[in-house]
Amino acid sequence: MGRAGGAEGLGDSDQRFERCIPCRNVIPEAKERLRRYVPEPVLRVRRKVLSLQRQIPLVRLSYVPRANTTLKERKELVQQVRTADSGIFCAHTTAEIEALIAAILDIPPSVEGCIVEAGCFKGGSTAKLSLAAKLTKRRMYVFDSFAGLPQNAEEHSRTIFGDKIDFHAGRYKGRLEEVKANVARYGAVDVCEFVPGWFEDSMPGFHERIAVAFVDVDLASSTATCLRYLYPLLVPGGSIFSHDGHLPLCMDVIRDDRFWSDVVGAPRPPIPGLGRRKLLQITKPKTPAPSA
Repeated sequence: MGRAGGAEGLGDSDQRFERCIPCRNVIPEAKERLRRYVPEPVLRVRRKVLSLQRQIPLVRLSYVPRANTTLKERKELVQQVRTADSGIFCAHTTAEIEALIAAILDIPPSVEGCIVEAGCFKGGSTAKLSLAAKLTKRRMYVFDSFAGLPQNAEEHSRTIFGDKIDFHAGRYKGRLEEVKANVARYGAVDVCEFVPGWFEDSMPGFHERIAVAFVDVDLASSTATCLRYLYPLLVPGGSIFSHDGHLPLCMDVIRDDRFWSDVVGAPRPPIPGLGRRKLLQITKPKTPAPSA
């Protein structure tokens, strides 16, 4: 189920663009100094190239045929995604949101299962994914503390791309009212159910079958909680997308075979791009893995 490859389908140019994200975080003063020595025509060309590069995934989403949607529906969806992108601060790239939406659109109508998001920040991804959920007639459940990151003692240093990490308590806070307002304005709030609270409190009582989940939680402990409670609910062929593949401590959890067998209760499935990509697609096998 889902597009062949999903996150794996991100092309080399998309991956290079994702890895260039740290380059765009250079200290503004340094960037200003560099601009003095670069001719304005060169800067204009660079801006146009970057703009086009950001649009390629959405063009692809519009025009690549999908069995369950029409061209008109996909073009309307992409326009709504662009509008949401301009109105809400989002922490994902267009290539990443394309992979997520494509996975939702490619779920066969005969397959039951809801859409789940864990960690929604200001509701940017929530709004976009809710549009895909509504188009495919699925419910979406949004798990978040709505108070930012919890207190934690995790010693994060840098991402695999070299960025410094700061995961202090309260960071990435989006208030429930703020998120709902953003989704109501830019998404499909009528298909969403918001589940406030820390994951270890809110997820154990959740028992809906899941077709696609998006997990963007930053902490290794939260990653472990989400995999523990969400993976067993995945339909065969369903996928959990982790947006934390660039964080070494989260990678340690995701690649830990003992964690999968003892805590999740299933063998670790193949995870393309582990250790190299930020967005990871963890797909549940359609047939159980043979016993060792």
